[in-house]
Parts: sequence; C-alpha cells; structure tokens
Amino acid sequence: MTNPGTSNLRIGVLFLTLAATFFVNLWAYDVWPPDEPRFAQVAREMMQTGDYLAPHVNGQPYREKPPLLFWAMNAVSWPFGDVTELGARLPSAIAGTITLVLAYLLALRLFDPRTAFWTAIVLATCSRFWWQSRTGQIDMLLTACMTFTLYAFHRWFESRRASWLIAFYAGITLGLYAKGPPAIVFPLLFIF
Repeated sequence: MTNPGTSNLRIGVLFLTLAATFFVNLWAYDVWPPDEPRFAQVAREMMQTGDYLAPHVNGQPYREKPPLLFWAMNAVSWPFGDVTELGARLPSAIAGTITLVLAYLLALRLFDPRTAFWTAIVLATCSRFWWQSRTGQIDMLLTACMTFTLYAFHRWFESRRASWLIAFYAGITLGLYAKGPPAIVFPLLFIF
C-alpha cells in the first residue's frame, strides 16, 4: 500500500514539473501578432488611464472582447508598473496550470489515481494546450473557466450541495467575462 504522504509528494512534483513548462522563458520574446500585441495594449491602456470598465486600444473604445483577460494582465503586471511580455502571457500560464489541476481532480473523482495521473500528463503534453498556456490570448482563460464549471457541476451532481451549484454559476460568469456566449453554450451542451 502506498503512503498517502508519498503519493501527494509525487503528485506535487508532477504538477510543478508540468506547470514549469508553461512558465519557462515567457518573457524572452516579443508579443506575437495579431492578438498578443492588441490585448497587451488594451491592458496597458487600462493601467495608464485607470479605466478598467471601458477597454480602449490606441485611444479608441475596444468592444470586441470581454475584459477578464485584460484585468488579469493588469493584476500580474501591477507590481512592475507596465504590461510586459511576461505580464501579457502569465495569465494564460496560470490558467493552464489551473486547468491541469482541475482535469486531474475531475479524473480522480470519476476514475482512479492512475487515470488521473495520465490525464494530467496527456493534457500537459498536448502541443496546442501547451502553446495556448504560453500565449497572451483569451483561450486558456476560457478553458480554465469551463473546466472549473465542469468540475463544480460534477461535484454538485454528486453531493447536491448548494455551494457547488454557486461555484458552477460563478464559473459560467467568469467565462462570460473571459470570452462571452461560449461560456454559456459549452456547459449547456454538457448538461443536456
């Protein structure tokens, strides 16, 4: 029988190793067109003007995307006083790590520790998932929100505790602030 402390240590090392690949060298290259420069500029203008409710890019109102990514870029960039390459990409790396942990926890609840372990390995090593975890775009933030929504729904389905239902709706709300209508469509497709 495996010691739970040893098992938890192995899982911790697994996540640190996998997540580290999302964070390595995020700051070492310029933001790439078309999305990263525009999104970083929206976040930068929010920081410069102090207007966090009405995004602007190059002084013009920016209504194409909801503000959660820009708020996240500001939050991680605030200590540095400007949105840099690292500040533009760090929210995606954090969201990728959160998604990885949630996928592991969901697989652990649905299957067994071995399946959960391989779920984390396979997800982290998918090239598109890895790429999106290192790119200053909205997609990984939406993925984290939707994975959280899925996890919360499963926990509510198991326990019928109101707190998990509230978490489910909170995940949808965050998803709406990340990407808009897809945050409602994907959970509904799953549920029905």
